[in-house]
Amino acid sequence: MSSALAAAATSSSRPLAEVRADLEARLADVLRRHAKIDAHLHNADRELPADWSERAQVVDNDEVLEALDGHARVEATRIQAALRRLDAGTYGSCATCAGPVAPRRLMAIPWATQCIGCASADT
Repeated sequence: MSSALAAAATSSSRPLAEVRADLEARLADVLRRHAKIDAHLHNADRELPADWSERAQVVDNDEVLEALDGHARVEATRIQAALRRLDAGTYGSCATCAGPVAPRRLMAIPWATQCIGCASADT
């Protein structure tokens, strides 16, 4: 375990196994949401109306669902990357400066790859 990871694990009261379990549960939820949206967008759970004006409304609603699905895919990618960092022993280390990412930051944003100083400098 890296020193930054050890610091993050010991200064917070959350064991890494708990962090992993939370990330895996969140990933499962995001993937279920993605599958449900995907099925809906591919008309697996509905029939399209024959009326063109009603169909236009359905298409408008689908655009909102596509945006939500895009956010779900991004979140899934971030969670998967956090799980890979846990496996590699780099979870809790800043990808920019290699310093520790504050445990409170990881509680708020479990897939954070940068400490608050480096993340602030990037904006």
